[in-house]
Amino acid sequence: MSNFNLGDVKALAWDVGGTVFDWHHTIKEEITTLAASQSREIDAAAFANKWRFKMFELLQPVRKHEGPWKNADQLHLEALDIVLSEYDWAMTLNEREQLNTVWHRLNSWPDAAANIEKLRSRFQVTVLTVLSWQIAVSCSKHNNISWDGILSCEFLGHYKPDAEAYQKAATLLGIRPDQLMMCATHKNDLESAAAAGLRTSYVHVPEEHDVVSKHFFGADANVKIPSEDQFDIVALDFSDLSGKLLA
Repeated sequence: MSNFNLGDVKALAWDVGGTVFDWHHTIKEEITTLAASQSREIDAAAFANKWRFKMFELLQPVRKHEGPWKNADQLHLEALDIVLSEYDWAMTLNEREQLNTVWHRLNSWPDAAANIEKLRSRFQVTVLTVLSWQIAVSCSKHNNISWDGILSCEFLGHYKPDAEAYQKAATLLGIRPDQLMMCATHKNDLESAAAAGLRTSYVHVPEEHDVVSKHFFGADANVKIPSEDQFDIVALDFSDLSGKLLA
């Protein structure tokens, strides 16, 4: 834990895609079921990963204002079209749109909901996500997670990891950036938040890191928990995080 006054932190901004919601296994199970219903052999895990990361590729020109502004629902649908073509899997527009709704019912990681609820006793607890507002609302309701607010970058004029996205969140909450703490399991998200003036909490979600690391770096990728001085708070799991924040 870094040397800072936790009492100065007024609000927590949570990443949710991967940190709170288990996109990989939810999407994998949906693709597995759909492929089986059509007697199609497919690597559902690889399909899920390609869909997720293709969306982030498509997000980059939007983030840089090099094209029309789009939200994650639009980008997921465009990414799905690309991935389906790679698998030579034909679907009608209606079928693609129906499959795209799986992003609105992502399951959360165990213990996430209970510990997020605990944190609301001391802090304003909000979402700060690149996912669409509708995805964040639907998935939160699906998992019975309550927030004090949901901030989707689709309405902020900037997508994370742009500094303006984090700073706009603080402005909307009526506090200074250093009074807002970003909570995430993705180091790049936290590093960008810190550069924008926010405090940072890392929560370790091993299943998310396994998926991301193996996709980019292979099966032998070694996922390391960051050192205690890398972020303001480093937690081994959701319970550990809530315990440190409420101490």
